Amino acid sequence: MRISLIPSPYYGANCVVLVPNEGADALVVDPSWGVTDRIRDVLKEAGSRVGAVLATHGHPDHVWQCQEVASWALEERGCEAPVFVPGPDRYRMQDPGAHVSLPVPEEVGEWIPPADLRDVPGGTFEAVAGIPLLMVPAPGHTEGSSLFLGEATWSVECGGVELAATEVPAPFALSGDVIFANSVGRTDLPGGDEQAMRHSLRTLANAIDPATVLIPGHGALTRMAQELESNAYLRRACVIG
Repeated sequence: MRISLIPSPYYGANCVVLVPNEGADALVVDPSWGVTDRIRDVLKEAGSRVGAVLATHGHPDHVWQCQEVASWALEERGCEAPVFVPGPDRYRMQDPGAHVSLPVPEEVGEWIPPADLRDVPGGTFEAVAGIPLLMVPAPGHTEGSSLFLGEATWSVECGGVELAATEVPAPFALSGDVIFANSVGRTDLPGGDEQAMRHSLRTLANAIDPATVLIPGHGALTRMAQELESNAYLRRACVIG
């Protein structure tokens, strides 16, 4: 599986494009503003097209181009690709900018809701064939903030530079704005909840394989083992209870 990391100029949010095999449909995760040209480049290089879009949560810096990316399927299928979002954050997709305390930058343009918006189903699901993922709800940053766990033989690249790779199936997680390298998602925005975040972090500390590579919503890749050792927020959540 080829995994491409595309940082956005909108608060540095990471868009992630997963292509299971050359020429297969792609899953586009968290398409923020300012990344559509690079997404098209990744798809072209892989001989791929958009199969579905996934939002890890409903903040505008992670969803702003969901509709545009999904609409590319109109040219080939006659309908927009489905856009999946965790159910508790679905209400945010009507107007993401209305549910944050920070103003949406004027340059990002007008919000357009996706035509085919769906809740992420429970259990392991395949929004795109060949990319099975398991949603792990982790509220705290928002009500619907989640991680998405997968396992495959994969390589992760950013701007043509390989960041990590494996020759055998290995676990990875799209960790959204729940866990970053040495940090976690903030809880002081509307819908945030410090107590819920501590509970989520304790659960994740016990549930996620330490070997899992975390692909976060902002910043660099990390491993769960590293975060268990050095992430002060994660460690404190486990101690305080």
